[in-house]
Order: sequence, then C-alpha cells, then structure tokens
Amino acid sequence: MANVQIRDLRKSFGPVETIHGVSIDVPDGAFVALVGPSGCGKSTILRLIAGLEEISGGTVSIGGKVINEVEPKHRDIAMVFQNYALYPHMTVAENMGFSMRLLGHSKAERRAAVEKAAEVLGLTEYLDRYPKQLSGGQRQRVAMGRAIVRQPQVFLFDEPLSNLDAQLRVQMRAELKALHARLKVTTLYVTHDQIEAMTMADQIVVMKDGHVIQAGPPLEIYDSPADTFVARFVGSPAMNLLSAELADGGVHIAGRRWCDAPTDRRAVQLGVRPEHLVLDPEGVPLDVDNVDPTGSETMVLGRIAGQQVTLLLRQRVAVSPGDQLTVSADPAHLHLFDPDSGRRLIPGDG
Repeated sequence: MANVQIRDLRKSFGPVETIHGVSIDVPDGAFVALVGPSGCGKSTILRLIAGLEEISGGTVSIGGKVINEVEPKHRDIAMVFQNYALYPHMTVAENMGFSMRLLGHSKAERRAAVEKAAEVLGLTEYLDRYPKQLSGGQRQRVAMGRAIVRQPQVFLFDEPLSNLDAQLRVQMRAELKALHARLKVTTLYVTHDQIEAMTMADQIVVMKDGHVIQAGPPLEIYDSPADTFVARFVGSPAMNLLSAELADGGVHIAGRRWCDAPTDRRAVQLGVRPEHLVLDPEGVPLDVDNVDPTGSETMVLGRIAGQQVTLLLRQRVAVSPGDQLTVSADPAHLHLFDPDSGRRLIPGDG
C-alpha cells in the first residue's frame, strides 16, 4: 500500500486543456471518491494515474515516487472498469489469474492467489464457470477479484457499479466497503452517483469542468458546501436555493426573516436542504405542486414566493397538489451564497 499524491495535474487533447492543474492527496489506505457530472474529468484523472493517457503537465506520485514516465504495467496499480472487461473464452479462475500469468507467476502461485481472492469475494463455487454463466454482480466481483490477486499498492475503480440495477448496486456498495475495510488498499473511486460517494468514501473530491471545487470528508462537504454547485450536486434531493431580500440586518423571503444577513451585502441566495424545512403553523406559505410518497418519506414539490422548493417529510402527512402548507427552518441549518459567484458566505463576509 502507498499514498497517492497528485500535483498540478494537467491534460490536453490537442489545443484543448481538459484537466486544469488538479492537486489531490490520497493517504495510504484511504478510500477517496471523485465525483462530478459527466465530462468533468474524473475518469480522465484515473486514466492518467494508470498510465492509459499521457500526462500533459504536473506529477503523479505513488509512495513518494513520481510515476509519470513509468510503464503502466510497472505502476503497481489495478483498475476496475464499469464494463467488467472479462475474457468470454476464459473461466472465472483464468480471468482472475490472467494478470499474474502475464507477469510470469507459476500455475501454483496463480491458483493460490485466485482461490484466496475467490474466498474473499464469495466466488469459490464459480471458478470453473464462464462469464456468460454469471449475473452482473458476479461478473463485477470477478473483475474485482482480478484486481485483488495482483496485490497492488493502489486500486482504481471507474464507475464499477453503473451497469447494475438499483438493488444490486446497494448490495455491491456494501461489499466494496467491506472489502476495503478488510484489504485496506489505497483506493480512488470514480462515480457520478454522490450517494455512492457519501456512503463509501473517507474523503470526497468534487469536480467540475476539469477543476477540483471542494475536497473533504463526506459530511463536511454535505454540511458546508463551498458553493452553489456543490450544494446542489451533493445531496439527494438537492439543496433548495432561493433568492432573498436583505432588510434590517436580516435575510427575508415571503415576508419572513430567516436568519441574520452578512454585513454590507446587497443580495444573497439562501440555501436550505429539503429535510431541514419543517412544518410550522407560524411559517411561510408553500404552495404544493406535487407529492411523491416513498413509504418512509414524503417528498413535496412546491413553491415559496414563486420559487421552486422541495420539502422532505419523515412523517406521513395528508397532503395533495393544490394544498398550501406553512414551513420554516432552523437558522443553524441555513446556508448563504453570493448570487453572482455562487461562493459560500460566512458570517461577516462583505
């Protein structure tokens, strides 16, 4: 195992730069998730680390050694892709041991490593089967097993669960998390699904347009988003963002003071997560447009002062489209953002 250090990493395709001076630290044994919308550069970063793309600028170090010019097969990295990339004519055991075969390991060494990985992944009874005889989840476990047998310093996962159905994804998330806890191998995990990142990672790196927007522990990012992009991207359903009026030292929406205003500002955006809006007979009116009951929760879509909001209720409430509720929020759970730059405002910001 080893730490991964990325410094001022850049990638250009012809005259177009797609990764713009990215710096990321992955401690030894950590599980770090790269998240962001499609095209933000997260998969490209994995490919640069793995040596599948040429680095245009900056450095990538593993265990303190710069690997920019190191051949991919000598980087001691194992990568798992979203499409499994299994050889259809090989058995599970042959697929899992193929990389060891290429590196010249003996048949006995390969068998021992494959059997050990198969036991960890619950694949022992499938070793003589072919990929076409397996379910999607089993195929993904084979792909992970192929990575495990190499005993790499670093695992790279590129959206490995995106081809699985919703129930299987939840199961595989738990299996991946348990696997990391057992092996403690430094891991970079790319996903566009922020729920995956929140539930699995020690650290999250949020990317947009080839830039790192924010990095930190999952709950820190959830509770203190750096800007409106992070606020909307991390969290499901997304944070509500409302244009607010400033008067008498307070932030006002629909005639109600919600919290203190930052000093010397003329306008702000107020952010509040759907679960932090609460029913309050003394609150502001919310006109209900749609109601989505999920069993354990009820999601209400509506408008406050003409602005769209989502309200997430943990209790069951008899409400229908066309109804009007009254809601409020604890000031401790409110967020203020600059309406022009989108950056988070802290008390005293001017």
